[in-house]
Amino acid sequence: MQTCPNCNQTQNAGKFCGNCGEILQDNNQNSAIPDTNPTVEQAATTVNTQTQQAVSTAKDGLTQYWSYFLSLLKNPTTAFQTDERHLLNGLITIILFAITASLSIYFLANSLFKATMGGFLDANTNLPFFAINARLTFVMIITLAIAFGSILGMVKIVHRQASYKNLLTQYGSLLVPFTGLNVIAMIGGLTASIKLTLFPLIISSSLSLLFIPVLLVFEKASKVDNQGQKVYLSLATAVLIIIISYFIGSTVLDNMMEDIDDLFNYY
Repeated sequence: MQTCPNCNQTQNAGKFCGNCGEILQDNNQNSAIPDTNPTVEQAATTVNTQTQQAVSTAKDGLTQYWSYFLSLLKNPTTAFQTDERHLLNGLITIILFAITASLSIYFLANSLFKATMGGFLDANTNLPFFAINARLTFVMIITLAIAFGSILGMVKIVHRQASYKNLLTQYGSLLVPFTGLNVIAMIGGLTASIKLTLFPLIISSSLSLLFIPVLLVFEKASKVDNQGQKVYLSLATAVLIIIISYFIGSTVLDNMMEDIDDLFNYY
């Protein structure tokens, strides 16, 4: 049956209404019109499923990293058994080390700033977070890159086929305990405790940037040739880090300190 949309007359066949001449539409065609609601619902369901999968993946990743972190915190020696499969975890640890170190300095500086200038400024006034912390993080990452570059250079001398990914993974894994020290330093910064901030920070930075590279080169050189010049190569690693850090770091730190001094003068 066909129904005229204009005068509502029904007839069995024909393209035009026999009463008014309006173009007719077959009632059966209405059932053929696709319903868009299921499509929208399917799209919403797909998005929701993807979101749940992403959240689940993130949770699994955090759980896996936390297990990795705790195992190395309990026994850092196992860092020498990590390989490229743990590269992402190693990179995350290196980034966390840099961020926690910079945050500890910022929190301490901000706490001392508020304690000193609190009587002259609004209670909610803080040192600019991103302007200072971004510079501190950048300096720390550059320093860590210098340390790793020195490790790679010395290891390549005794083992040309050494994998930089494997070395980077193990270097990041060895930083786990010192990242924990940086977290303690952050707490010290938040509580305006100079000792609780600087002591853990100095220990973690000096050991991570000098002792750990020496230790890692010594371990790799020992595997290649236990009777070789592993002591001199290890010590040369520390010397190389100090020299490169001095020439690069002095310029970067001078510029950064000038910027920070300008910020203090502004306030």
